Amino acid sequence: MSQLYLSQHLRDQLGLLASLGYPNETCGVLLGKQTEGQVSVHRIEETPYPNLEQADAHFNLDPLDLHIASLKAHRHGLEIIGIWRALPDKHYTPAPDEYKSDWTDYSYLLLSVTPRGVAGLRSWRLTSSQLTEEDLML
Repeated sequence: MSQLYLSQHLRDQLGLLASLGYPNETCGVLLGKQTEGQVSVHRIEETPYPNLEQADAHFNLDPLDLHIASLKAHRHGLEIIGIWRALPDKHYTPAPDEYKSDWTDYSYLLLSVTPRGVAGLRSWRLTSSQLTEEDLML
């Protein structure tokens, strides 16, 4: 099982972005580094939520937003290591077909958000064959 390392500072930043977006879904990319079995988040970037009318269907980020995030990552010596998504008023386990198959080996960090703030935080990793939960190292 892989491990996702997320500092308290970045967790607080995610919580703020998710709370400011509530009651809407918010999302973005995780920038950092990964080695075999370990993923370390160094920066959080928010991106526009492109498919509001299909929020519970297939989740897609705009390719231009991903390209911009990739440029920011490279400028800081990092790479895109995952996607984050804040979901209002629900705990959520993603379906394997919900994310694009070309986003394998990314972490998918999901936040459950209520009017009081972040109620839960979980992460998954999509491989070519399955979606598995990651250990969150906070």
